Formats: sequence, structure tokens, C-alpha cells
Amino acid sequence: MTNNQAIGYMLLACKNAEIPLEDLQKLYSNMSYLFDIKTEGEAEEQGFDWYLEVLDKEKQKKTL
Repeated sequence: MTNNQAIGYMLLACKNAEIPLEDLQKLYSNMSYLFDIKTEGEAEEQGFDWYLEVLDKEKQKKTL
């Protein structure tokens, strides 16, 4: 998958989630930057680690 194809998926996800323009621009900018500084493996590992951490924190909030 090319960077532009990945950004295309992100843009479609933002459209479906009705993300505001200001947030969309931040996401686009950050994603473009991260393509330059992270390998695909780093992005996959670090991104999913962060996501799972966020989910775990939400579960903990609900059990309190």
C-alpha cells in the first residue's frame, strides 16, 4: 500500500466519522509527517500498543 492509499483510507474514515475540518487537517499533517519518521513496523507496533492502552484505561474507568 502506498502512503497516498493509506491517507485515502484515513480520509474516508474521517468522512464516515464526520471529523471536523480542523481535526482532519491535524490528522493529515501528522500522518504525512509520521510516514517520514517511522517505519511501517514501528507505526504498526506503536500505534496498536497505544490503542490497546487507551482501551484498557477506558475499561478501568468503567469498573471504578
